[in-house]
Amino acid sequence: MRVEGAANLPAGPCIIVANHAGALPLDGPVLHLALRRERPDLEESRWLLEDQVFHAPFVGVLANRLGAVRANPENAMRLLEEGRPLIVFPEGFHGLSKPFSERYQLKRFGRGGYVKIALRAGVPIVPAAIIGGEESMPLLGKLPGGLFGVQYLPITLPPLPARWHIRFATPVSMENATAESDRDLAWVERKNLAVRDQIEAMLTDMLQHRERVF
Repeated sequence: MRVEGAANLPAGPCIIVANHAGALPLDGPVLHLALRRERPDLEESRWLLEDQVFHAPFVGVLANRLGAVRANPENAMRLLEEGRPLIVFPEGFHGLSKPFSERYQLKRFGRGGYVKIALRAGVPIVPAAIIGGEESMPLLGKLPGGLFGVQYLPITLPPLPARWHIRFATPVSMENATAESDRDLAWVERKNLAVRDQIEAMLTDMLQHRERVF
């Protein structure tokens, strides 16, 4: 695992926004491990996981034991108040649902809920780009998952030894924010799109300079 820009993370709480991919969400625990290794001075990070994965049989229990937390604003605010780096994946379940042929093509970043939380908590947003997850557990197909309470069961391979590369950008400026910005949907969407564009640009650069997948 190669990590760049870990020094960009502030000493206090922040929201780390990253791309999301792979048949199973390995990116959460890998990013968590990268922060423990590169920035041991920070409080232990937690990552938010969408309901469809969090409540899936076996996977949800394992993710919870590794440090995942159910995605909702209350949990996000609580973790930030504890001084932790909070990892969010705005693509949500749509990011995990991408077939391998669409690897590293970002989906929509929701409605910018993480921007509103950052404003309310008064913490910076740090964009992060991750490559490696798409090849570690590629989504090769889907089976009906209604009996298990999920949309589908992923067809994939055992975790493959892909080379992971994580890059943290400098925190996104909130200088133009006002007390009412979290209720200004246009302002929130502009900031949301700016973060997405920055992550997309980092992914493009990292993939262009990638030497090996495995």
